[in-house]
Amino acid sequence: MSIRFSSGNARLHACFQSACILILASGLGWGQDQHSSSAPYFGNGAKVGEVDQTSAIVWTRLTKQPQANFGLLPIFTEGLPSNARSKIEMPLGVLDGEPGQICVHFAPFNESFKNLSQNPKRQKTQWFEVDSSRDFTRQIKLAGLAPATRYKYLIEARKTVESEPSNFIEGFFETSPIKNDSTPIRFIVSTCQAVRSIDSGKDGHVAYKQMLGFKPHFFVHTGDILYYDKVPLSKNESQARAKWNLMFAYKHNQHFHQHVTSYFMKDDHDTLKNDCWPGQTYGDLTFEQGLNIFREQVPMGEKTHRTYRWGKDVQIWMTENRDFRSPNRMQDGPKKTILGAKQKAWLKKSITESDATFKFVITPGPIVGPDKKGKADNHSNANFAFEGQELRDFLSQQKNTFVICGDRHWQYCSKDPKTGLLELGCGPINDEHKFGGNPGRKTEFHRYFSGKGGFLGITVKEDNATAEWFTSNEIDPATKQPKVRYREEFLASKSE
Repeated sequence: MSIRFSSGNARLHACFQSACILILASGLGWGQDQHSSSAPYFGNGAKVGEVDQTSAIVWTRLTKQPQANFGLLPIFTEGLPSNARSKIEMPLGVLDGEPGQICVHFAPFNESFKNLSQNPKRQKTQWFEVDSSRDFTRQIKLAGLAPATRYKYLIEARKTVESEPSNFIEGFFETSPIKNDSTPIRFIVSTCQAVRSIDSGKDGHVAYKQMLGFKPHFFVHTGDILYYDKVPLSKNESQARAKWNLMFAYKHNQHFHQHVTSYFMKDDHDTLKNDCWPGQTYGDLTFEQGLNIFREQVPMGEKTHRTYRWGKDVQIWMTENRDFRSPNRMQDGPKKTILGAKQKAWLKKSITESDATFKFVITPGPIVGPDKKGKADNHSNANFAFEGQELRDFLSQQKNTFVICGDRHWQYCSKDPKTGLLELGCGPINDEHKFGGNPGRKTEFHRYFSGKGGFLGITVKEDNATAEWFTSNEIDPATKQPKVRYREEFLASKSE
């Protein structure tokens, strides 16, 4: 569709073009976002996060090209064998940013008004400039939303205030139910993905396609979203941003987050380097730069440690395990910490005060373990034994409270022999990412152990919680859903 207006009718032209874009959006399937022949494009899609009952943060980035230049390195699509050793650095220009403006249209999804432009409840934000100093990204907070509601959104892009809207993307997100709503809740937790574990070429990680079959209300990524210190290496700010640009140019990775409410956490590899702590550097990349880039590349509110309530029966806590930690080599004792005093006090207070039926403490690293030999970076290790025991003692005394952890490259369910605290390890994004070994099955700890990857799905329905460990790339022929490796069911205790 191409219609020309005189310069005197520029405003009419822009309004008409905007309406046309919305009309074209009606009924489109995933992967059918509208692209014109001119920038800016949405090469990195969108993410919607920090969602509660009445608000959400929409993240997007404007790009010079509609998709990444995957041909810069073969490993971008072929992956890298686990035994490969290389010094290849991350090339720039994978998907360059582009100046421009964006606005967001959104409304509760209604089957009668699949065309968002016809929905009588449609709202539209003002136009916002993307920030060239923050990799041409922009985060827009939507407020006044309805609880327990599925929203459809559409983001438009234009070059300048005088320009016509050129491209759009659309997707969905869900808001959380109010505190006394006993709606069943389903969510997914995943960890550890890398360029070297790509398993479907330009489509990226096929697990993201599989996850959609679980139909989650929300998703939590516990960190190691990418690896600065693994091939291709990212040793400065530009290379670090280029790797983010690549990771969310992959089709499956991008489209999942474009259509599912997501919460993001960080760990060592997507902050700086393996087992890092404040004050360190990796090449020319500093720890502080790593903190800033993470907050730039995902939707994020004021704090990276936070809690969200999803109705009567579910509350999640997401801890921050990098910003406040002591050096790993510091002598263990009461002063050595991963969480820091303020975060630990907040965690204990908010868990104690919560009346949610089930409480899930989601952490980047294990609290129970057991870990593999030689590790010294988390609460299951001897290096942080004092705080680890403090947390196990506290959490095990909280009714219907579970730890869900990332970081480890194997799936498991373990029970602390001393306190009885249960920990659910989600495992890495796929089998290809089982790098670095594992501890093997420890009968005194493990109720379930697998040396493979996939994702963890949690379903809560009133007094029942079910944890399911899924494969990354198999469908169960009977259910037509992702294939389950192991299932645990928990009945809520009513004792005080």
